[in-house]
Amino acid sequence: MNLIDALAPPALDFRPRGMSLGAAVAQALVILDYPPRVGPAWLARLAALPGVCLSVHLEPADPLALLTALNRSAGEYAARLASGGPALAQSRWVQGMEDAKALLQAIDQEGQRVYRTAVVLLVVAPDEAELARRVRQAEACCAAAGMRARCAVFRQEDGLLAAGPWAVLGADIATMAARDMPAPTVAAAYPWVCSGVNHGTGCVWGRDEAGGPVLLDRWSPPEGSGITNANVTVLGTSGGGKSFAAKVLLLREFAVGTRVLVIDPEREYRGICGAVGGAWINAAGAEGRVNPMHVRSAPAAEEPGPGVRGPLAAHLQRLKTFFGLYLPGLSGLDRAALQSAVLDAYRARDVHWETDPEAVAQWPTVAEVYGRLKGHPRLALLLRDAADGADAALWAGQSTLPPASDFTVLDVHELTHAADNVRRAQYFNVLGHAWDLVRQGRWTGRRTLLVVDETWLLADPQTPEALGFLRDVAKRIRKYGGSLVVITQNTVDFLAPELARLGQPVLGNASTKFLMRQEPKDLEVLRDLLHLSEAECDLLAAARRGEGLLLAGNRRVRLRVEAAPSEAEIIT
Repeated sequence: MNLIDALAPPALDFRPRGMSLGAAVAQALVILDYPPRVGPAWLARLAALPGVCLSVHLEPADPLALLTALNRSAGEYAARLASGGPALAQSRWVQGMEDAKALLQAIDQEGQRVYRTAVVLLVVAPDEAELARRVRQAEACCAAAGMRARCAVFRQEDGLLAAGPWAVLGADIATMAARDMPAPTVAAAYPWVCSGVNHGTGCVWGRDEAGGPVLLDRWSPPEGSGITNANVTVLGTSGGGKSFAAKVLLLREFAVGTRVLVIDPEREYRGICGAVGGAWINAAGAEGRVNPMHVRSAPAAEEPGPGVRGPLAAHLQRLKTFFGLYLPGLSGLDRAALQSAVLDAYRARDVHWETDPEAVAQWPTVAEVYGRLKGHPRLALLLRDAADGADAALWAGQSTLPPASDFTVLDVHELTHAADNVRRAQYFNVLGHAWDLVRQGRWTGRRTLLVVDETWLLADPQTPEALGFLRDVAKRIRKYGGSLVVITQNTVDFLAPELARLGQPVLGNASTKFLMRQEPKDLEVLRDLLHLSEAECDLLAAARRGEGLLLAGNRRVRLRVEAAPSEAEIIT
């Protein structure tokens, strides 16, 4: 086999309206008409269509000949207007004369260059049915932008030469497609930017489609990057590599001095925590209990002003959400009775609105709240498991959490087989504790990364307050020198009608989003939420493990997450 046989396709056949390129089929199209005015990046959407190869041919035009032609056109339009005619025709003539005058002024007075421009498309597909669909899609995209694309009938070989790497524009194709355009219009055809992201500082996330490194600085992004906060959202189906990507990010952030807090429902971070000498805490039992009644001190800058009740008032709002998750469907009377029992339990411990949390040695527990519900037998029966039953190890006692370290994992894996209400309540309880740690560390000057894995556990339509709490964390964490990393599947759950006003900010607030392989139902809602193109949807539908689409401020790049050998050894 010689070199030509190795490079050439196994079969190359041209037909009047198409061609065969080996096992694939293709069709060459040319753009014949353009709108009077175009916006920025007016060819970008067309170039992003799947299977479309777009070629733009430019040749400097003779300005003198063009000025003569424009003068002649302006005179013809003036003559038509003077002779009268239908209103619609006159409107078009007026627009044509104004366009000719504007171009005359740009060339004659402003010295703008003009180029003879031809745009040729090559649409490639694996079979004829898919080719017909993609051709219709390309034609519709052109029509929506005010352009007209048509097949180069009996000129398919010339179209391949023009759109392929040879860049040879034949005379017949030039006669059909070439139009005179001023330099600003040509320059606006594409967003002339590279596809990668390189901030010069920060952490390497992986490689882009061209194999270049993606270097992203979320904490101090460069001017004009579009990154307004350090939050990250990682979305993908099960098995798409979300946790692997998150671990790579955590290791690299930890290496540059970031404090890391992880809520881990699947026990995926225990190994990496041990490898870096962090604190792994089983927060699903007595050895790592988080007493939901424990009120923590607010940072000095958040001390309430005169006339505002102290930390207990704010904590009671969190308790309402906690009990709502554990006991969903309570009536208004039941909630009022439970709230009264909670307040009585605090008063019995001599805890009042103005009490300093640092001065309290023993906090009330859920068991003490249960003991004050004797007059409400139904409510007491519902709360019995939490006070003196299967769930008592979680909440019926004082907090026993060891101190947090620079890398802390709060593990709730032992709740995997618990009832949904127990899992959600404890997940929210641990999230509240992690948020308190972020707030208390505000004045240490260290950045804090709060990772909330499997966030879909909080997407409960019966208790939307849990998702509302996470939304507030996402909006406020920047003020505490922190970053919220939300990792989840089941995107559609966050955008259900009952939760959309809370779920959409949780997913959309982050300036950095990493989308991995998606299920069809999730991809459908993400298409509208994040304005994904057809090519981006195709990428997410077929992405391999560890691959996806990175949305970093105003940049969108295809990303492949890679770990160094030393990192891979820790992660796997």
